[in-house]
Amino acid sequence: MEKVLQGVAGAVTAITGFEKGSGKTAFLSLALPHARQAGPVALFTIGSDGVSGPTKRSRSAGIRVEPGDVVLTTEPLARASESRFEILHTVPGRVALGRLVVGRARRGGCVTLVGAEHFSALSQALAMVRAEGWAASALIDGAVARMTQIAALPGWSPPGSGSTRSAGRLQFAFVVRADRGNLARVTARIRLLDRLADLPLDDGRDPEVLQLEGPLTSEGLRSLPPGTTAFSLEDFTKVFVEPPEFLRVLEARRVLVRRTFHLLCFAVILRDLSRHTFLEALGPHAPRILFNPYEAA
Repeated sequence: MEKVLQGVAGAVTAITGFEKGSGKTAFLSLALPHARQAGPVALFTIGSDGVSGPTKRSRSAGIRVEPGDVVLTTEPLARASESRFEILHTVPGRVALGRLVVGRARRGGCVTLVGAEHFSALSQALAMVRAEGWAASALIDGAVARMTQIAALPGWSPPGSGSTRSAGRLQFAFVVRADRGNLARVTARIRLLDRLADLPLDDGRDPEVLQLEGPLTSEGLRSLPPGTTAFSLEDFTKVFVEPPEFLRVLEARRVLVRRTFHLLCFAVILRDLSRHTFLEALGPHAPRILFNPYEAA
């Protein structure tokens, strides 16, 4: 587990999952000390699930920050935090909890992360953090079903000339809770995401590869020109096809992407399931599974 979590240092890591309560924010807190190995960390949240009214708090309430960490929150929450934030930037627009700001913690304490109303504002704030050198890593608590938004995030490489991570490359962790009721759905989704994350890169030099734009749907698959043996997508978040159908496509055609995102791991919490039962349902190829990571937290 330690080796997996060390991969967040110096990277932009989006944390997403199936549903609310799957453990995304807990995973962020678990990964945070490892990210700090590279220096201060930027902490963001996607969406506004927890900011629907003036009395509601963010899904990411209670994130513990240390001096130098940078967060996206509101001015009232920053001022109320024991961390005594220095306001670095005011984000255009407001949410129900007040004006959004990018702040840097002056001392340790807890703070509530708040997502921007428009995703472009979050993306711009993250790009500014990197351009100004305010943080060495970023952890983004992703809302439910927001895989498509990961593609709009700016990434960065870890510092140091020895880095093997390409500039602008993002990574993600997918957090799930599995039980007997959702076992088939969860394992099917994991198998699909594992294959999607490993799709080869289209370098644009193979004339046989048809470059598709926009989302890929079942209708789009049926509309492919006759004789198409290979095609590429902008990235894997553009796939809107049910897992069984897309896995059949992978058997029949070469599918590539023009931008890749590294899969850090699947963080799996089991409810009334043994690891053996889960792995048996998953199939012979076990992808990057981090079982019950919070046991060691």
